[in-house]
Formats: sequence, C-alpha cells, structure tokens
Amino acid sequence: MKRDLAIMSLLWLALTVAGEYLATQVDIYPAVMSDKGEEITDAFRLLVVMAVPVFTMVIAVLVVSFIFHRARGEPQEDGPPIQGRGPFPVAWFAVTAALTLTVMIYPGLTSLAKVLDDPAPDLVVKVDGLQWTWSLTYPDLNVTGVRELVLPVDRTVRFEITSRDVLHSFWIPAFLMKIDAVPGRTTVVTLKPTETGSYQEDSTLRLQCAELCGLSHSRMSVPVRVVTQAEFDSWVQENARAPQPTGTPAGPVVEFALVAYNLLFDVTEMNVPAGSTVKLTVDNQDKGVSHNWALYESEEAAKSGEAPIVGTPLEVGPIKQELTFEAPDPGAYFFRCDAHPATMKGTLTVE
Repeated sequence: MKRDLAIMSLLWLALTVAGEYLATQVDIYPAVMSDKGEEITDAFRLLVVMAVPVFTMVIAVLVVSFIFHRARGEPQEDGPPIQGRGPFPVAWFAVTAALTLTVMIYPGLTSLAKVLDDPAPDLVVKVDGLQWTWSLTYPDLNVTGVRELVLPVDRTVRFEITSRDVLHSFWIPAFLMKIDAVPGRTTVVTLKPTETGSYQEDSTLRLQCAELCGLSHSRMSVPVRVVTQAEFDSWVQENARAPQPTGTPAGPVVEFALVAYNLLFDVTEMNVPAGSTVKLTVDNQDKGVSHNWALYESEEAAKSGEAPIVGTPLEVGPIKQELTFEAPDPGAYFFRCDAHPATMKGTLTVE
C-alpha cells in the first residue's frame, strides 16, 4: 500500500507540474477583443489552474490502479470495500471544499458581477434572430437592414437581443460573450470592443447562432467589423436610411412580381433594360416566416457582408412588399433572401 501511495504521489506531482506549466506558460487560449472577454479569460485561466491538481490526482489514481490492481480474467466476486477514514480522505475533503468556496466567491460572485454590468452605452444595437439570419438595427442612428455588424473600438455597446420565431443564441467568439435570443423577451449584453479587426482577417469576428435552431442553423451568421470612430461615422453616413425618391421615373418602367413560398422564389432570373425604373412586388406567402429581397453586386459580396445595392426589410409573412429602384449599370447582379440564401437566390441582368 505504501508503495502504491508513493508511486501515485510521484505521478500526481509530475502530472501537476506539467499541467500547471501548460495552463500558465503555453498560450492555449483564444484571442480576446472585448473588455468583458478579458474578464472571462482571466476567470477561466484561474479555474484551469485550480482544476489541474484535482484532475491529475484522478488520473494518477486510475493509472496506479490499472497497473497494479487490475483483475486477471473474469472477476469471481466484488473487491473488498474501502472505508473513507483516516487523514487522507479528511484532507482531500477539506482541500476540495476550500477550492469550491473560493471559486464561488472568486471568480464566481466578483467576476460575474463585472460581466453582467450594464453601464450607460455609447451605442445601442437591436438584434433580432430569425430562421436563419440576424436582423441588425441601430435605432439612434437610423441604420437598419445592414448585413454586417460594424462597431466602433473602445466604445460601450449595448446589444438588445430578441427572436422572431424560435430560440436562438447570440454569440461573437472574439468577444467571449453569449446569451439566448428568446421569442417575446429582450435580453441584453453590454461590452466594449478593444481592438479593431474584421471577419476577413479573423473568423472569430462573426455574430453566430450558438443554439440549434433548424435546417440552416450553421449558416446563421453575419460578419463583424470593429473600426475607429471616424470610420464608424463614415459608415453610418453611408448606410443611414434615406427616404425613397419620388417623382416621375426618368426611363421606362419595368414591373416584376415575385412569390416567396416554401423557402423558394418563383422567379430566379430577371432581365431589365439599362436606365429603366424597376417596380418590384415581393409576395411572401410563407406564414410566420421572414423573407426579404436584396440585390448585391455579386454572391461573394453578399457573403462578405457588403451592404445591398437595394432591398426590402425582413418581414414575417404573409405580407406583400413593394420596392421601386433605378436599374444599376449594365451587368449581372445577385439577389437573395437574406434569411434563406441557400434556397432563395437568383440573378438580375441589366442590358
């Protein structure tokens, strides 16, 4: 028995030293780009450091038991009972109880209060989850319908999150913050981005659904871009919703009617003459399902998060949407429903 304890102790010590080295000296943690994320990372590092000795003790006991006390062949009877008495079980209970109480206080109560803190924001972004995309609105800046989440660096942002249909989950990996998007309820996350960057440079800068929500759950993401305040102000000016122009069209008027039904457009090819005015009616016949129609320079531009040339808002059906716009320069353009891009897409050709 003393030999087993000695071997187990030496193995436990070796595994603990190796584990603590990995936990403290090797960078195994993701990059963090928000103030709340830094608080979460610090708490996680501490929990790993505290968990290593407990984990390695379990491994050491299993290894020694397997090597020296495994049964040969089929066991004929149960092994003798082991009574939990003596100084070792008492010490084990005392140490683990102390660790538990410590974790409950720090980082439990102290770090949780900082992560859940909701200070006065510099910017409010309303986020609506729907199968299968995110609808983004900057209510104080008159910006809506954008397909990219753009945030200013070092500014406090409050996300007011809900869902239009089923349970979703708001998650930006680079910020280490996640919260459910619940139908009929608004949940809140407040944080401050601390570094500039974009999805094109870092795939963790994306708004991803982290709750299995249906067929296209894995595609339910939009790119995130963190920019300077000057770049953000310029982006707001470019994307603030302007009133739709009125008056007599300069060129010929071309009318189109699209039906959205069963997650499909009935028309996937549209041809219009250059210089014409397009009057489009989108008839969403899918009850309880959100659709829209958005026109992009190309499919790649839509996937990268570029703003559409023109489009309708995401609205729950059944509903008819009307859109009037001037035909862009000659060429082939890509259109889609932003909520269901895999099945609802097509080509607009200007000749």
